Amino acid sequence: MKNTFLIFTLLLGLQSALGQIRLTQIHLSSGSYHTFADEPTEFSAFGTLAPGSLILSQDFSQFESGYSMMNNMALMRMMRFSNNTTFQSLQVGLKLPSCSGTLRLGISNYRNSLMNSYGYFNESHVVDTLISSQNGSMTFIDSTISKSYFGNYSNQQLRLEAAYVWEVNAGKRWAFSAGAGMSLGMSYQSKTDLRYSEYSDSYAGFGTYQGNESGSSIHETYKNKMAWGANIYVPLGINFRLGTKRAFWKPLMLYTELRPQLSLNSIPSNGLSFSPGIGSASGLRYNIPGEKKKRSPQPHADF
Repeated sequence: MKNTFLIFTLLLGLQSALGQIRLTQIHLSSGSYHTFADEPTEFSAFGTLAPGSLILSQDFSQFESGYSMMNNMALMRMMRFSNNTTFQSLQVGLKLPSCSGTLRLGISNYRNSLMNSYGYFNESHVVDTLISSQNGSMTFIDSTISKSYFGNYSNQQLRLEAAYVWEVNAGKRWAFSAGAGMSLGMSYQSKTDLRYSEYSDSYAGFGTYQGNESGSSIHETYKNKMAWGANIYVPLGINFRLGTKRAFWKPLMLYTELRPQLSLNSIPSNGLSFSPGIGSASGLRYNIPGEKKKRSPQPHADF
């Protein structure tokens, strides 16, 4: 009997607390994260993510990691392979009883690039010699061979978001916010991309192009197992109200947030990736108008 009374009391308390929670905001936002340490991964580390790869079976002992001497085409490809995350988010803001801040809950879609590797190898040698029939001068024809490789592991994740945020100057044209947040979720798409290319051309003296150009490339893609990811961040925001007089614009706010963060990501067969970084988010917020208090009728005298 005592336990029944206790459970009944707890249910009444929970019902009372839930009844005081109000939906006050709706958020649509997008943003990105960048890690502080964007060091390339050893190319051999992709072996467990790309079993049976023909690219990884080659000898890369003479290659150098980096990009300073890659040709322009290789540089364009490499720019897509960097440790970064982009996301889109839908959240709602809840006002809790006896709390000054706002609890933001929602769902986000994350696109993560988590492992990257790139290297190059250049070699030049003389392939022909031209002798002038007029003055006997010699012109050497050089052939340059450039080889490069790229490796990238990426995934897309659905995550649950939660953040508690305090706002200063709420209701004004400009407002400032700060708080703490976190996200946690699983990937629904994970893949590994490997690329290898060879490029050769011929030049005469003083860099004159001879037109002998050739190249080839190999591209491999492997699907990987599901993985989980999480991060903890500190949202520091600036909020701008679109209007203070007209009813249509008053509930709408544009905001941007700076987000120092720590991220955790599991990588299949490669363990856990832990990295600090900095992020940002921008979006649109709709403040749901509260119920207007009914004014008590003013006393008046009958004449």
